[in-house]
Amino acid sequence: LHKNTDMEPTPVCVVLEDDAVLADRFAERLSSLLEELPRDFHFCSLGYSRPKTAPIVDFSSQLGIPSCLWYLTGYVLSLEGARHLIQSLPVTGPVDSWMGMKMCSNWDNVYGHWIGVGKHARAMSKLPSRKDLSKIMKFRAFAALVPLCEQKVGKAGGDAGVRVNWRDRDTDIAYSG
Repeated sequence: LHKNTDMEPTPVCVVLEDDAVLADRFAERLSSLLEELPRDFHFCSLGYSRPKTAPIVDFSSQLGIPSCLWYLTGYVLSLEGARHLIQSLPVTGPVDSWMGMKMCSNWDNVYGHWIGVGKHARAMSKLPSRKDLSKIMKFRAFAALVPLCEQKVGKAGGDAGVRVNWRDRDTDIAYSG
């Protein structure tokens, strides 16, 4: 991963679910997030969920490096990231799960064991060096530590008229929003 002073800005697009709810000052916060992203990034999640045993390693004050994410409510994709995903076709399963598995594959090594992927909710050690990260991160994915969007969650009514949030049933998942 290169420092931003070494590279020109890269073209990006923002992808949002049709039911995404944007955080206050979304444009301002997104601009600040883009300033912190390494210019050679592929993907940055703006709203997501993750397995509780999939830690996010702190990268900067606003960014983390996820070991796995699901339910991609919103994200930023770079041109190079789009090319990387196209080269990885075909998609197997739901696209957000497929992209999550691309993140998981970054940590299927000694570093994944080192930070506790599959064992702990929080990273158990510090970030590997940028040199080591550039070797292990084939899919250069990041995530906003504080979400910029969340999914509008509806209530489901049961026979007894009890309203239950579907997220309450997923006890092994941590939601960003």
